[in-house]
Parts: sequence; C-alpha cells; structure tokens
Amino acid sequence: MKTPNCISPKIRQSARGEDCALRGPTCSCDPSTTVLAHLRFFNSAGVGQKPHDFHAVYACHSCHMAMDRHTGVIGWDDILRALMETQSKLYAKGLIHV
Repeated sequence: MKTPNCISPKIRQSARGEDCALRGPTCSCDPSTTVLAHLRFFNSAGVGQKPHDFHAVYACHSCHMAMDRHTGVIGWDDILRALMETQSKLYAKGLIHV
C-alpha cells in the first residue's frame, strides 16, 4: 500500500530567505530565490507528483534548475550534504519531529 505524500505548506514556506544548501558552481547565492527543491530521483514520485516534502533541499533558482535538469553540475555529495543541512534546519525550526 502506497503511503500518501507528506505535503506541508509550513515546510515549503520555510525556504523563503534561506541560503542555498546546494551551493553548486552555478549558485546565485541569492536567498530571495530560494525554494524547497524536491529530490526527484529513484522513482520517488509518479508522473506529475512531487516526493515527500522532507525529500527536498533549500535551493536557489540556479541550483534548482541545474539539479532538475540532471546536468551533472550538482553532484551526489552536494545533494546529500544539502539534504542533511536542510533537514537539520527543518528540525531546528520544529517542522520535522523524531
């Protein structure tokens, strides 16, 4: 049985004004463009669906586009580091609980 996707407007809005966690070579370093960028790898969501909101990173517009286009500019180590940083911030903000 498929688990319903976790959709959290609070988590999505928490990206506003945050620094880009990906910090790829194309990074604009502009917090005003930072959004919650969902990680679309390993069939984590169906066509037209987003993965869980906790399977996402804070990313500026430039890094988000590079990651979504799978250009290879953003490496797996960058994605894993960004996921860990984003989840740590979400935990500190009280938006995810263990």
